[in-house]
Order: sequence, then C-alpha cells, then structure tokens
Amino acid sequence: MTDAADFVVIGRVRRAHGTRGEICVEPITDFPERFESLREVLIEKPGGERRRVAVESVRWKGEIALVKLAGVDDREKAAGLGGALCGLRREELPPAGEDEYYYFDLVGCRVVDEGDGPVGVVADVLRMPANDVLVVMDGEREVLLPIVKQVIKKVSLEERLIEIECIPGLLD
Repeated sequence: MTDAADFVVIGRVRRAHGTRGEICVEPITDFPERFESLREVLIEKPGGERRRVAVESVRWKGEIALVKLAGVDDREKAAGLGGALCGLRREELPPAGEDEYYYFDLVGCRVVDEGDGPVGVVADVLRMPANDVLVVMDGEREVLLPIVKQVIKKVSLEERLIEIECIPGLLD
C-alpha cells in the first residue's frame, strides 16, 4: 500500500446515491474530468484504512461525480463509504506542465525575498477567487503571498525554494 505522502486526494465521498451502490463524490482537484478516465482509485476510510478499488462507471450530476465501484453493489455498502477520500498515487498523476506545480509540492518549500532574504516556509495554499495564495509561516508570523508573476519569480522543487520579489506593503 502507499504511504500518506504518496496519497493524493482527488475527491471526497459525500453519500450513497440510489440503491445500486453508486456514491456521490465531490471532486477536490483542478481536473475533475480525470474521474471520467479512472479505472482504479484508492479509497481511504475515515479511520485510515486504505484500499485500491476498480471503478466500474462514472457519470455526472451537476458538479458531483456519481461513481460505481467494484464490489459496492447496494446502498448499504455505498453508505459505508461516506466521508472516505478518493485518491491516486503520486506517480499516477499527469506531469505538471512547464511553470506549473501541484500545490502539495509547494508545501514545505522555503520562501526567500530577492532583496530581504528569508521570509518563511510554505504551510498551505489557499484557493481564492482573484488568485491563489501561499500561506508562509515564519515562527508565529503568517505571511500571505499572492501566486502571481509579479511576486513569484522562481520555483525550484529540487531545491525546495521559492524566490519572490516583494512589492511594497506585502510583508508589512
């Protein structure tokens, strides 16, 4: 089985759907269309138990994927998956494009301002309407950095380093 660092969440099971074992899955991914090509998925129950399950079919009801898993053939079994996470192994993800990054890869990267030196370490990434934001921690101090070209100058996953150019008022 895969360890926690290798498990990438792509959806959360909300509830059972119908009487034939379908589950309602809320996609937690920038690429919800990936559900349509799933042949297998890792299911992690709230207690941490994880297993690989074949995907028999996927259809959509609005923004919710209705997924039929092998061996889940009635409402009772489907209801038992409520709250479970659906995921893939890291190596099953498509490669990120040039100048694109999976946000989970940015968490833990050091952030350095080109002029003022160390800023902190990325603790999280927030998805916001205007632009996404890096949450950078330096001890107890939290800095929010917009993920825009004017601020983010270089990302090196190999060095676990993000270089920024601070605009006035950003770090105040």
